[in-house]
Amino acid sequence: MQERHCSKNCCTSQSSQNNTSQNNTQHNMQNRDLAYALYYQLEDITVAANDGIDFPLTAAESTGDFLSDGNQVQILNPGVYYVRYMVHIPAETVLTTTFALQLNRQNVTGTERVIAKTGVDTPTSAIAETILTVCSPVSIRVVSTAAAAIVGEEDEVLASLFIKQLA
Repeated sequence: MQERHCSKNCCTSQSSQNNTSQNNTQHNMQNRDLAYALYYQLEDITVAANDGIDFPLTAAESTGDFLSDGNQVQILNPGVYYVRYMVHIPAETVLTTTFALQLNRQNVTGTERVIAKTGVDTPTSAIAETILTVCSPVSIRVVSTAAAAIVGEEDEVLASLFIKQLA
């Protein structure tokens, strides 16, 4: 796994805060429930080149920590987050593409997964995970570099996006 950081000073406290305020903030952060979300896709996936995969269903989500429009998810609160995506490609699917996690529409290094699959292969999955340090609201999404059509069985999870706040 590779950790991605935002700018060095983005999470620095203001120097005008006193120690009591800083201690209260740290105490409140320790007592706060950590954010989590799991989004997934049960329908066939059709995506244009360089577009995001839709995640229209929510299995679990902490309230007020994320906004999802189905195609991208906004992480609203500062923190350190573990992010994992999975795209399942059934045996019959013919597909040549690269999947990647994007942060604010830029690929996150280490999350690109190249798929070159013929229709006679066994099923395969593209899976990547990373740790992101978030200092201000960001958007994340999973994209395909080429147009893709993935057809699955009824109620088969074809894609998922998992986010868990670590700190």
